Amino acid sequence: MAAPAPEDTYGKVLSAAVDLFGEHGFAGTSLQAIADRVGVTKAALYYHFRTKDELLDALMRPALNDLERVLDDAERRKGDAARQRVLFEGYVDFLLRYRALAVILHHDVSVGTHPAVRPRLGSITARVDGVLQDPARPVEYRVAATVALGGFYSAIATFPHLPDPELRAVLLDIVRRLLTPRRTRSTAPAPSVRAVPAHG
Repeated sequence: MAAPAPEDTYGKVLSAAVDLFGEHGFAGTSLQAIADRVGVTKAALYYHFRTKDELLDALMRPALNDLERVLDDAERRKGDAARQRVLFEGYVDFLLRYRALAVILHHDVSVGTHPAVRPRLGSITARVDGVLQDPARPVEYRVAATVALGGFYSAIATFPHLPDPELRAVLLDIVRRLLTPRRTRSTAPAPSVRAVPAHG
């Protein structure tokens, strides 16, 4: 069988790396293992990536670019509600578009803390906080927003076989119910810490 063309090899290497990072972790995956999975020599892999760090950067850069575009869109909107809606919807779509990478980030701490990834993730996290953590908002809202955003990764990782449209609808419905202010509030102390469902 003929060796893949260089342009084919590039995409196949990235795909194999995602699979192997998911199976064995970033630290537990060697360039040789990736070359073996693709069916090329290590020299052919070196044509595209000299190190795993370069490969990880090539994997994460497009995803982080997309996430920054979501934030750009959110930050351009007028009003907190519009900004936060665009952020949540865009973030859910981002995670579904990059499901495999999202699962790797969720399970493998070494990826999120890697020097090729961590600075941009830190900047993105600060921008997300800027959209969500408005001091004028009630603390209940800010906590709920944080819980919702953080729980997305877990949901993506826990339900890998749930179709994208179904999982998207469920996630956005949960966000809506978490973040929609209740129309009425009782002045009596809450009977327990269990969340009381919102009523229309």
